[in-house]
Amino acid sequence: MRSTNEFEKGIVLRIENEPWQIVEYHFVNPGKGAAFTRTTLKNLKTGKVVERAFKSGEAFEEIELERKKGVFLYKDRRNAVFTIGEAKQRISFPIEQLKWELNFLKANTEVIVMHLDEKPYAISLPAKMELKVVEAPPAIKGNTATGGKKAVVLETGYSVNAPLFVEQDDVIVVNTQTGEYCEKAK
Repeated sequence: MRSTNEFEKGIVLRIENEPWQIVEYHFVNPGKGAAFTRTTLKNLKTGKVVERAFKSGEAFEEIELERKKGVFLYKDRRNAVFTIGEAKQRISFPIEQLKWELNFLKANTEVIVMHLDEKPYAISLPAKMELKVVEAPPAIKGNTATGGKKAVVLETGYSVNAPLFVEQDDVIVVNTQTGEYCEKAK
């Protein structure tokens, strides 16, 4: 059992008989009235994200997810396909369930596939990934006084704001949690 004062980002709890993962949480002490914890939760069965508040001290059953190494193969119009384990078992997720993750996935990317009750429910990306820039507008002279930024398009189709010195065919490191530019790859 996990009490609200033991909440951590990423843990999975059974709430109303459904598996919910904590995306974010904040302890709130309003000064007048009882303290509570405000959370953003993601349902691992449906992918639905909701905000919910819990009274301080409420406790929920923690669910242990089985984590297996997987590799992203490809996506088609409906599904994203992965292989898992040594047997190279193929599984697929509906594209709607992986909208954010697909911004960073390219062929042969290693991921962690999380299983709940022997069924794959979600994937976890590496915290940072190296991706190639396929489109970058030229830097405009005089725009550098304030450390200017420009929108560049990555090989996955995702657009990110990067410093003006980033050019087409450069490889950059992107934070997969926030979607932000981190650095130029070495």
